[in-house]
Parts: sequence; C-alpha cells; structure tokens
Amino acid sequence: MIKSLLLLFCLCSCSQSFSQQIHFKTKASTSPYVYLDQDTVEIKVLKYYITKLQLWKQQQLVYTDQRGAFLIDGLSDATYYLAIKKPYDSLSFTLGIDSAIQRKGALGKDLDPTNGMYWAWQSGYIHFKLETHSSNNKPLQLHIGGYAYPFNTIQQLGFNVTSTKKISIQFELLKLLQQINSQKVYKIMSPSAEAVLIASFIAQSFSISNE
Repeated sequence: MIKSLLLLFCLCSCSQSFSQQIHFKTKASTSPYVYLDQDTVEIKVLKYYITKLQLWKQQQLVYTDQRGAFLIDGLSDATYYLAIKKPYDSLSFTLGIDSAIQRKGALGKDLDPTNGMYWAWQSGYIHFKLETHSSNNKPLQLHIGGYAYPFNTIQQLGFNVTSTKKISIQFELLKLLQQINSQKVYKIMSPSAEAVLIASFIAQSFSISNE
C-alpha cells in the first residue's frame, strides 16, 4: 500500500485537550505499483489539493478550516492540525482550488509554484496530478485543472462520519486507473472536456472508512 497521508485533527475543550486522527490513504497493490490486467503501473507522481475542509453536525456547519489549501502527496506522509471544540457527524472538502484563490495568482506555502502544481504558461493551479510508467508502454500524464465554465474540474466531496475514533479517507487508485483505461485517455495537460470527465472519475475514487 502506498504510504498514507495522515491528517491529524487536534480537538480541544475547556477542560481537556485530545487529538483525533483522520487518515488520507492511497490504496494500491504494492507501493508504488498497481497491477492492472496484464500491466504493471509504477506511480511516479500523485498529488492533489484539498480546500475548504468543513465539519458538520446534523447538516449544520460547525467548523470551516481557514488555512487555504492542503497539498496532499500520495507517495509520502504529512501531518496537519485543526482546532475544534464541537462534535460532528459528517465532513466535506473541495478537491481542487476555487476561483477566488486562482485569481490571486501564484501564492506561497502549499500553493507555491515550486511544488509543481501551477501552470506557468496558463494562470491557474493543477487540482490533481498523476504520472506513471507502465510495463505495457502506456505511461500516464494527467494534469487535471480548470476552474471556469465549461472546463471546471473542481469536485465537492462529502462523507458521513459514524465514528470519530478512527477515520480514513481512501483514494482507490486502481478504480481510477480502470476508468481511465476504459476511456483510453492517457495524457491531459490543460483544461478540457476530457479533464472534466476524468475529474468526475477521481471524485468517485474516494471513500470513507469509519472504525
């Protein structure tokens, strides 16, 4: 399994402090390889942005993270901290960078262009990047971006939380690769109708595990 990204939520109350762990994991066959039919796919780059992470209780918003964007690297570990005092029963986040941030141009920290997620030749961020090598000589180069009609690839995801003891948001890479393979789309480098389609496949590849 590709190394999991650990998102550590630090929840505090007046009487005590305690922490809760929410894991973002990439499911694959054997790190960093995925076996697809007769093909062995080596993952070279897997990155995506999460923004507007929110927590909800009975469909009422109780918390919005104000720190901008998280750049998640599916091939390495990272830890983030959020402070909240209220209980919640669902969470949501945006997969990608919205227009308000995009129009500010290149920024710093996780939005720094040196992270390789900014199109220097076209104003805007890449929401999701996947690059692979393949034993069948079918390399993937998918740079999925676009925030304006008709090529808006931003995705909204939400999940119910039945237990806050251990939460894992799982990205099923094999499922995505199977959908990509069925469409025979192997290279996207700019906003397009194909990018919009692949973005929907990416969103469908996320799930939640409550333990």
